[in-house]
Parts: sequence; structure tokens; C-alpha cells
Amino acid sequence: MKSRFTLKAATDDVHRELDDRLSRLDLGRREDYCQFLRVQARAVPPIEAALAAGGLGDLIEGWEGARRTTALKSDLAALGEPMPSPCEPPPVSSVAALLGTAYVLEGSRLGGRVLRKQVGDGMPADFLKDEDTLGAWPAVVAALDRHLYSDALIGEAESAARRCFTLFLSVAVEAGI
Repeated sequence: MKSRFTLKAATDDVHRELDDRLSRLDLGRREDYCQFLRVQARAVPPIEAALAAGGLGDLIEGWEGARRTTALKSDLAALGEPMPSPCEPPPVSSVAALLGTAYVLEGSRLGGRVLRKQVGDGMPADFLKDEDTLGAWPAVVAALDRHLYSDALIGEAESAARRCFTLFLSVAVEAGI
């Protein structure tokens, strides 16, 4: 079985719970859209920074250019919203943990295509931009298959992916979603 499908199965419950919570927001409404962006802005920048510090750029070609922190800052600024305080990122101390975390972060970009269509007219949506929506996803998938070659490594990546989803979920819960 391909590593991404193993990770998908291992994280399905927490991923579904996060999606259920976020789907309560009406992204066509400014207030809800700002709340969505604040949740993302608390988690994405520190996770991206942890992945960079852990060396993900050495594993995933094009990952540095796919980072979305700047887009989040831009969207929030355009809405007159400050960047919220960052949360503590999950630990990413190994290749498997880097890849499990990247799976979550880059996979979320794919869902952005659907969410982008829900954003109200005139609201900034650089974070959910349509062009190049695949970002580093193809390279992440290739790296998963290349580096997760044992059950132990896959298990470590699964744990990291669950921690990442759980972080987003806890931020959403804190935000009252």
C-alpha cells in the first residue's frame, strides 16, 4: 500500500473531526472567514518553521516556495486582522515525522480548492489560491514512498500526522468552532 493511503487511513478520524468543525464556518461571511484564517494562522506558520528547521527542504524539492505563511499574513492584513499568536508546533525530529507532518500541511492545500469557491466576493484568498494548488504535494507523495520503507517508519509518520491534525483541531476548539 502506498504510504499516503496508509497515512490517510491512520488519520481519517481526526481529519474528519477537523473538517466537520471547520465546515461549520460560512466562508462567505467575513466574520467566519476571518475565524478560519486565524485558526490557520495560529498553526501553519509555526509548523512551517518547524519543518524548515527540521530540513524538509532537503527532502522535498520546491517546498520552500510552497510555504503559505506570507499568504496568510497578507490575507489577514487585507481584512484588517492582526496575526494571532502562534501555537506550539508538534515535534518533528526525524525524517518520518517531517514527512508525516508535511503530509497534513500539504494535503490541506488540496482542500483549499474547494474552500476557495466558498470565500465571499471581494475577500482576499491568497492562502487558498487556485493557481498551482498542488504546491509541493507531488514531491511529498514521492518522498513518502521513498523514505517510509518500513512499518516502524510508517508508524512514526502516522503518529506525526495525527499530532499535526490534533494541533489544528485543538486550535479550532480553542477558537470555539
